[in-house]
Amino acid sequence: MRARGALPALPRTDRTVRTAVQWALLVLLLLLGILQLLVGPGGLIGPSQAAQRPGPRSVEELAGRIGCTAEITADVADLRQGMCTSGGEEIWIATFPTRRAQEAWTSEAKDYGGSYLVGDGWVVVLSDATEDLLHGLLGGVIDSGTDHGGHVHTDSG
Repeated sequence: MRARGALPALPRTDRTVRTAVQWALLVLLLLLGILQLLVGPGGLIGPSQAAQRPGPRSVEELAGRIGCTAEITADVADLRQGMCTSGGEEIWIATFPTRRAQEAWTSEAKDYGGSYLVGDGWVVVLSDATEDLLHGLLGGVIDSGTDHGGHVHTDSG
């Protein structure tokens, strides 16, 4: 005799078992996807991709990629700066511990004109002779300062 209110037992067929396994796998895949979204690389609660990148390059490493040896000219809390010579050109390299320090230095330097190669945590001062070469070697973005030339270009016909 069956208890009052109890459901009758359903026969377990291969189809029922297969459907249950498929649903269990689907739920497992869904949970794994959510986990990856939350804590995977660049996930919502995991470390950001920026935090996983190596820190800013050193003055010496940048100079080495250029093919010269840097002489350090400043080593203070917000800036490490060096100068080296390549192909007869002086190349000024600066590295920064924070984005704020880099932006402050770059903003002030732009007031003096010139062109700058700006990377993640570093800046290289460019000349017309070094612009293409250094951009090809180091990457970064070329940024121009204020033009103080005071001359007007005209086409002479």
